Amino acid sequence: MKNRVFTTGEAAAICAVSADTVARWVDSGQLQGYRLGPGGDRRIPYDALKTFMHARGIPLDRLERETVCILVVDDDPYYLDIIPAVLTQQNPYTVLTASTGFDAGLMVVEHNPQAVILDIHLSDIDGRVVSERIKGRPATAATRILGISGFIDDTEIAELAQYGFDDFLKKPFQIEELRERVVQLLQRPLSGAVEKASR
Repeated sequence: MKNRVFTTGEAAAICAVSADTVARWVDSGQLQGYRLGPGGDRRIPYDALKTFMHARGIPLDRLERETVCILVVDDDPYYLDIIPAVLTQQNPYTVLTASTGFDAGLMVVEHNPQAVILDIHLSDIDGRVVSERIKGRPATAATRILGISGFIDDTEIAELAQYGFDDFLKKPFQIEELRERVVQLLQRPLSGAVEKASR
């Protein structure tokens, strides 16, 4: 948790203020943070946010409550919209999204998610390469990866484990099945075995 880095929206939810307020805190130097490049999005490290909250008398319970961070990577806006909505409906997950493999790489380094829902056929890079890179980092070697795709055959599905995928779900999928798969994935030990969507 202490290596977490928060967006202004996440910090706003923790402090019970608006994202604009957090942005002003960062820009005025009251809250230590940084931008992702010139004019880029603001990011606030865990330690900086905790120090700020303690100094301001803001309760730390929301910050210190352990939450599961899930990254959704897909170049289809529909899935980037529906998957976070489904996952957070019944569980207190922090769900982040990325539409390209490049953005996914940045998010993985910043947030070290416990699970990644990864489209195998991204517009800029093959999802199998992204999966290998995630599992190749010591900080995310234990991250569970659920592959999703509508354009893949049984032979390719059977080969996903060698790229680091822990499970696979074929598009289009039922919302309830996605929710159940994620729960199961987070609970079970790392097996390295991909299960077919037809199980």
